[in-house]
Amino acid sequence: MDELKGRVAIVTGAASGIGRGVAELFAREGAFGLTLADNQAPPLQDLASELRKRCGCDLLVSETDVSEPDQVNRMVQATAERFGRIDILINNAGICPMVPWDRTTLESWNRMLSVNLTSAFLCSKAVLPHMRKRKFGRLVHISSVGAFVGSVTGHVGYGVSKAGVIALSKYLAKQFACDGILSNAIAPGSIDTPLAEAFGEENLQRYVEASLVKRQGTPREIAEAVLFLAGPRSSYVTGSTMHVNGGSLLI
Repeated sequence: MDELKGRVAIVTGAASGIGRGVAELFAREGAFGLTLADNQAPPLQDLASELRKRCGCDLLVSETDVSEPDQVNRMVQATAERFGRIDILINNAGICPMVPWDRTTLESWNRMLSVNLTSAFLCSKAVLPHMRKRKFGRLVHISSVGAFVGSVTGHVGYGVSKAGVIALSKYLAKQFACDGILSNAIAPGSIDTPLAEAFGEENLQRYVEASLVKRQGTPREIAEAVLFLAGPRSSYVTGSTMHVNGGSLLI
């Protein structure tokens, strides 16, 4: 369909799960340039190799810890130098460890917020000058149902960080709409990804039961929602949170 024809996008956390699904769909939808960012180099290289065989998209592979400002700035600068522009940012990188309250430390709390929330701030801050210069931009932030019901895993910081992602998205929507930049969030439910496997079988079944459709979602289903918000069909949508969670918040 070429919905992203001529567009340049950055996808964080692209090595697996939702990020991988987004990268695959963006490449298929005609993105001119695509930066795949993750701190896991081998699967990132495997994805890039696969996409190069299947599509004509120009790819930049960036081994980046998106919680580190210097690494984020280098990744964004490399993207701008390679493709000449940045149109779309998908803030997807995140962690979700199973850590109960009694074993939650300040260090693990700070790490959770750094990877899940601060990274979205850093990446957004780095790309915004490029978007403002061209008077166009699409920011899509991956949140979670945990933002609304509290953590869906044992770590209290997960839901907190994902609620912060939504608040950040709303702020950016208000601040930069006048520059042609739209900012939206997506709240997935339980998605069939390597990250979700860490929840354990009992928890996974509980999340399936919490969904009206009684199953996990797929990375492709989230990627389709991301494509809508990143593409031309969402030109009147900003500051919103799209719920792609099988109705799990309705129970």
